[in-house]
Amino acid sequence: MSESREPGGGMRLVINLVGVLGLLFGVLPIVRYLLELPVLELTTVPYDWLRLEGAARFLPPVMVLVVCIVVAYVLEQRLDRD
Repeated sequence: MSESREPGGGMRLVINLVGVLGLLFGVLPIVRYLLELPVLELTTVPYDWLRLEGAARFLPPVMVLVVCIVVAYVLEQRLDRD
C-alpha cells in the first residue's frame, strides 16, 4: 500500500485556508452590512470594537478580502513555479 502524494499538498491546504478566511471575514461581513442580516453577526465580531459607522465599516472587511486574495495569488504562483 503506497500512497501517491501530490507535491505541494500542504501548500494547497494553506491556500484553501486563506480563501476560507477571506470568505468568512471579508465577503460575509460585507453581505451582513448590506443586507442587515442578524444571522451573520459572528462575521463582524472582529470589527465591532472599531465602532465604525456608515461606509467606513466596510473598510476592514475589504482590507481583509484584498489581503487574502493577494496572499492566495502569491502562494498559487509560488506553487506553480515549483
